[in-house]
Amino acid sequence: MILYYPFYFLFLYYFGVFLPLCDSGSSDPEIQRFSGNLSHSDDFKLILRDGDFLIIGAKNLIYNISLTSFETVRRLEWYPSEQDLDSCVLKGINKEKRCQNYIRVLALKSDGGLFVCGTHAYRPKCRDYVQTANGYEYRNETPGDALCPFGPDQNNTAIFAETKLYAATPTDRAGSLYSISRLPLQTRPSDVLQLNEPNFVNSQVYGKHVYFFFRESAVEFSNCGKVIYSRVARVCINDQGHPSFKSLWTSYHKVRLDCSIPGKFPFQFNELQSTSDIIRGSYSGRDPVEIFYGVFTTPDNALSASAICAYTMGSVQDIFDNGRFLGQERFNSIWAEVPESQVPSPRPGHCVPDSRATSDARVIFTRDKPLMAGSVRPLFGHPIIIQTNPRFRFTKITVDPQVETVSGSRFDVIFVGTTDGHVLKVINSASNAPNGHENYNKTLPVVIDEISVFPGKPILNLLIYRTIYESKLVVVTDSEVQAMPLSKCEKRANSCGKCVALQDPYCAWDISRSLCTSARLRIWNRDNFVQNVEEAWDNRCPDGRPPGPNDPGGGSDVRNGDRLATGDRHSLGGSPPLTAERNSGTDETTGSNCEIATSQCFSSDTLAFGIVTSVVSSLVIGFILGYIFSHRCKKEDPGVCSPYADGRAYLDHRTLSRHLPNDTYGGLGVPAINKPINLVLNVPPKNGKNANSSADNKPIQKVKKIYL
Repeated sequence: MILYYPFYFLFLYYFGVFLPLCDSGSSDPEIQRFSGNLSHSDDFKLILRDGDFLIIGAKNLIYNISLTSFETVRRLEWYPSEQDLDSCVLKGINKEKRCQNYIRVLALKSDGGLFVCGTHAYRPKCRDYVQTANGYEYRNETPGDALCPFGPDQNNTAIFAETKLYAATPTDRAGSLYSISRLPLQTRPSDVLQLNEPNFVNSQVYGKHVYFFFRESAVEFSNCGKVIYSRVARVCINDQGHPSFKSLWTSYHKVRLDCSIPGKFPFQFNELQSTSDIIRGSYSGRDPVEIFYGVFTTPDNALSASAICAYTMGSVQDIFDNGRFLGQERFNSIWAEVPESQVPSPRPGHCVPDSRATSDARVIFTRDKPLMAGSVRPLFGHPIIIQTNPRFRFTKITVDPQVETVSGSRFDVIFVGTTDGHVLKVINSASNAPNGHENYNKTLPVVIDEISVFPGKPILNLLIYRTIYESKLVVVTDSEVQAMPLSKCEKRANSCGKCVALQDPYCAWDISRSLCTSARLRIWNRDNFVQNVEEAWDNRCPDGRPPGPNDPGGGSDVRNGDRLATGDRHSLGGSPPLTAERNSGTDETTGSNCEIATSQCFSSDTLAFGIVTSVVSSLVIGFILGYIFSHRCKKEDPGVCSPYADGRAYLDHRTLSRHLPNDTYGGLGVPAINKPINLVLNVPPKNGKNANSSADNKPIQKVKKIYL
């Protein structure tokens, strides 16, 4: 008993000293937090930037907060009526959790107004808000059918284009019917050729079209089983329908987005989870192009893996404008490309001045054959980054495009949210390799940083806010919104070599101040700053040297051993993506993680001092108490402390060989062994065909037996 006292006090000391120490250091003044209603979760999910303000859709509430101070500017309340609540409850739906008004559509109008839709106790409704001197005030309320989902868990997307709202959403209470609409035009909700159990992800306006990104059950694969494919669909902004088909799109078509590891049997990431905005940049020496990034995952019941692929809008448009159409002759026929001779003119999917003047055959072709043949292949031909850690998946993505470095190169900085509350900051260090360079048209991804924001909670949304004065990343989970700096150069590196090894486009070593810093205005004095994002070292750094093959990260994508260890790279014909891995329970990021993490973070010096102090204190206190306890037992009744009269009896009791069969041990009799125990080893003969056998193939001999 005495020996356990030091460990007992070690346990108490840890919880009495370490945890308060950790909690006191978890608050970072550079992190801004918004929690909304503290009594219950607000169910944050949807955010919309309006200049220097952030509009947040919640449960029964719409928050307008300042992006500079992160304080509430105004709060709009929109609760369902008592009549709608009673009707929802009568349907057997939980009143507190689901019969509420979850805001699921936020869209800015061209006149500066705000259009909002909510589930409204399973009776979707929409409101028009106008900007006044006192903030937003609503003018009218309309039904939200085909514009907003009925339930809080149903996925949807919506966007304004030329004063009209384009929405993709479930259209019934059960979530079994779906449509993409700009009322009165819409896809046919019950037509699986147009939409087959989709999960909508995002929508974008580009050129003359509105694009919708989603995943759905692949109807062209239905004869062989059920599989999910990622899609991008588009409609013309000037689509006016057709007199013979008044509520039907005349320009709706869709194509598959392919994100896979190429090979004889490609490894597919079929389920699209998030897409970035469409951005413009120059990659691998090409002319500037518009691209978007997508987060893809494997199915829930498959090997857990996530990937990020990039696509050019040119490749998407090329398939829609020049690709072949896919169709069936009959219901159970195989899917095949439609011969060009059967394609009407003008080509289906092209935007025409007046769709009402086109032929019925063109509209019927679009209705019955909305699927394009082939698929959109990613930029570089494969994913930019891959992770196979079973403990988390990617959820959301946002991109800070074309961040300029000291050398004049530009990189897209990618921020990715995960299901376990982390945010990864990633770049492709080879994205600027010119034609003829060994890294041309390759991907050399670098996980610059990994930030623990909401441990154990999935990241639901990400947004980058940038002005000439500040830049920050907004991270959203269901109960809290946080804003943090895009980088913490000063806290992550204290020498020139370490600063350059970060490979962070935001960070460079200031020679004059001997400080790892960031340029807020993106204007570098190139003679005074040291940075090398491509190579992770610079000969101007006294402690800088080219990473060797034996260095942590040397010869791999991540050259800084203090950063996230990312495991082995997959061979993809000389252009391998990164496989992101993370140790369970710990984050192998640099010091910035302790500044950003919300719990259980302290420096190595504090940790070492705390451990040594707790061990020494526990031993001293345990020895003193044990000494007092033992002397008290000797002077008073010995039986209180031990069931044995003296130590010799205790030792005799521990020696089993001294006990006779009729002795007792611990109050339980030891049964006598009346029969011999034979051990039979039943294994195959040991020979060349059985490598697992450990018994020799020999005749059994009699063994002398002695019984005690």
